[in-house]
Amino acid sequence: SSSDRTAEICRKNGALVIPSKYRYFEQNINKALSKVKKGDWALILDADERLSDELKREIRQAILRKDADVFFMKRINYLFDGFSTKSSINTWLPRLFRKGAVRYEHGIPHEPPKIYGRGARLPSLFFHYAYPGVQEYVKKMEEYLFQMPIEYAKTGRNKVRSSERDRRISRLFGDHGLRMMFLYPIVATINLLLRHRLILDGMRGIIYSICGGISVFLEEAAHYQQQSTAKRGIRIDWSREYPDR
Repeated sequence: SSSDRTAEICRKNGALVIPSKYRYFEQNINKALSKVKKGDWALILDADERLSDELKREIRQAILRKDADVFFMKRINYLFDGFSTKSSINTWLPRLFRKGAVRYEHGIPHEPPKIYGRGARLPSLFFHYAYPGVQEYVKKMEEYLFQMPIEYAKTGRNKVRSSERDRRISRLFGDHGLRMMFLYPIVATINLLLRHRLILDGMRGIIYSICGGISVFLEEAAHYQQQSTAKRGIRIDWSREYPDR
């Protein structure tokens, strides 16, 4: 469903292109795995991810091994002007596996997959161009704050906002309210800086941490606005504000 020439270029280079109406990574992985019949192994990459040359060599050797069904690869994230090399937001992900050994059970964004097999790690890195600039961060923030909740609502799910995803947060700051809106963003920023060690990445890590706190604030502000307008029956009638004379 891309709007550029991605599908055309992939077909020209011999790839099987599977159209999908799904928006999110996990849903599309499950659909692709259900359609691809050839081969014993799957390697999963998102559009903004790249393999290092060292990792490519390790993958060719890994699929010949008999001691593991799932290989975890470490992904490092690009933040604004360079890679975050020292923080713990860089995670090990099960992206190379025998078919059937990894499954995203519910297709929910950022939900950890289920592992059905023996695991091992590949030492080299792969790269995630998560936030090439502040503008991309803001675009992704808008996706998480406004578009994703609509997609969740269609399936009867919530678990979109921080207090819904993590009950530890709601126990400390409440489900919603002043503490969630004004106190938790500060704690979230400090948590990213210190616990996740983004402060060691210098200015890019500091900016990312502050953006994380702002995102939490906007998340709660959006919830307040939705609840308030629904309760008070507020609806702007633009035909009255700007009558057609």
